[in-house]
Amino acid sequence: MTDNTTIWKALQKHLPKRTWIPLAKIFATVHTQVLLDEEDLECARSHSATPRWESNVRRLLRTKTQSGSVLARKKR
Repeated sequence: MTDNTTIWKALQKHLPKRTWIPLAKIFATVHTQVLLDEEDLECARSHSATPRWESNVRRLLRTKTQSGSVLARKKR
């Protein structure tokens, strides 16, 4: 399974800084820039169609938001 450091480095290298980026573009960047293995491609949960790597990206972004490394748009 791809580790958070690999995902974070890919995001930092391939996405612009100090600008809001849609989650779909973040996912697309990870999907094209990171070599995902079979475990990454498995469903995160048996009742979900979401691949594990997408759940890991969401979790990583949430952690970075909580630490202040990433800013998130406020929910309306």
